[in-house]
Amino acid sequence: MTDEDIRIGKSELCDLRLRASDLPSISGSGDVVLEVSRASGLYRVTDFDPLLEITHNGEPITAQAEIKDGDEVRIHPTNLTLQFFPIRSLPAVIPASQHETHVAPFIEQAAIESAATARRDDAKVFLREFTRELVREVNTTTKLITFAIALALVGGILYIGFALFKEVQTGRRVAEQQRAQLDQMREQVAKTNQQLSEITRSNNAIRDSLSLAPKLRKDFGSGVCLIAGSFYYVESGTGRPLRYSEAQTSENGAAIPSGSEQSVLTPEGKGAIAEYGFVGSGFYVGKGYVVTNRHIAQPWLADDRAQSMSSSVRGQPRLKKLMAYFPDHAQPFALKVKQAGKQEDVAVCVFDLKDLPVDIPELQLETESDSAAVGKPVVMMGYPSGPDRLLAQLDDAVARDIQQRYGGSLDSLLGYLAEKKLVQPLMTQGNITALDLRRIAYDARTAEGGSGAPLFGPSGRVIGVNFALFTENQASNFAVPIRYAVSLLERSGWETPAEKQLPTETSAPVTSIPRPNSTPAK
Repeated sequence: MTDEDIRIGKSELCDLRLRASDLPSISGSGDVVLEVSRASGLYRVTDFDPLLEITHNGEPITAQAEIKDGDEVRIHPTNLTLQFFPIRSLPAVIPASQHETHVAPFIEQAAIESAATARRDDAKVFLREFTRELVREVNTTTKLITFAIALALVGGILYIGFALFKEVQTGRRVAEQQRAQLDQMREQVAKTNQQLSEITRSNNAIRDSLSLAPKLRKDFGSGVCLIAGSFYYVESGTGRPLRYSEAQTSENGAAIPSGSEQSVLTPEGKGAIAEYGFVGSGFYVGKGYVVTNRHIAQPWLADDRAQSMSSSVRGQPRLKKLMAYFPDHAQPFALKVKQAGKQEDVAVCVFDLKDLPVDIPELQLETESDSAAVGKPVVMMGYPSGPDRLLAQLDDAVARDIQQRYGGSLDSLLGYLAEKKLVQPLMTQGNITALDLRRIAYDARTAEGGSGAPLFGPSGRVIGVNFALFTENQASNFAVPIRYAVSLLERSGWETPAEKQLPTETSAPVTSIPRPNSTPAK
């Protein structure tokens, strides 16, 4: 250290900083253990911590003690020892001498003698006279020929140089023209590739659109179910079921249709309980959750027959049963209503069993906001017209036989169709015709019974839940955007499954539900 004053201690301001753990812990001890200063070329002790036991060469340290070469300062009771080696004169950091060119003495002497000798001038004179005599001996013709050769040589060199210069200029000009042509060709190739890409993309979109429904049927058809059930009414306050009047029942208790517009219901008597059946559609989204319409989970909201009760009796609806029939499953699954939307026509149901089926595919729900747009293709997959459409696909004789044997009971009929694996969804394909925040309008055909069916978009994911058809125009049907169903599912405890890779782009299914000019699915 070259400072005039050197502080040694545990403070950050000390020139030589010691670890506090190496020093004895004494109350009142300062941060500076030892301070030395240089005066007249010698270092002396100017300050030290009196609370510490410090020795100088084995003796207690004193103020103004001179620090000499090899002195030892020890701090007791620690083993910390400081040894000093003062330097009286500092070495130069940069050497004063610079590197210079060195010439050997004998070379320098020889150069001086050569410049001063007379022999140097004699050599010059001899060379000049020799050249003059040589020129005199050469005749004029030889001189002219030599001059002409030299002139031709110089001219040839100049000509070749000029020709090379012009050739280089021409080559550069041609290269620039070729480069410009190459750039134009690249632009044309890029435009052509872009056009080909657009044509290929358009062809793929057309091909995928044409093959959309078959792919969806193969991948997700088994996840779309036919929902059937029944409900009845009970008298408010007493809980007694409402019945048909005895005049409207046969001897075996079956209800006899009344010629009037409305049947009179009453909690009195022994008439048949007024029970209303219905059918619709739904789809499985995993974890035991099934999405459908609110008017399917609460069918009395859309059933005109539910209004056929006595004006003097106020009834409360009760859901008797709600069953889901999945393709390739011989037995239906009982459903429980988990939640229903307050404004939007969507509802969430769950399987009423502990062991969830593992062979039912989970339909994937679209989360991208731009997935639905006017003009995009869609596919509806559901059960419009309910069991009537399933029977219509069979031979007339077979359909009549099934209808005669099982047509008296909706449960029996659907149970037979499920056992024979005849429960298969219908697919129709179309395009989105209108769009707003609360509904998707599309032109894929549907009918009663398609309420609650999934509407697939071009990505192969569900973009909506079919809820209504417009009876005046079959090319105008409506679906609830899937985001409302997702919100309802999340409030019910459903978790979004891990993203899966879909095979290819597909289109979406459509369904129907009653609106002012539509009919409820039965």
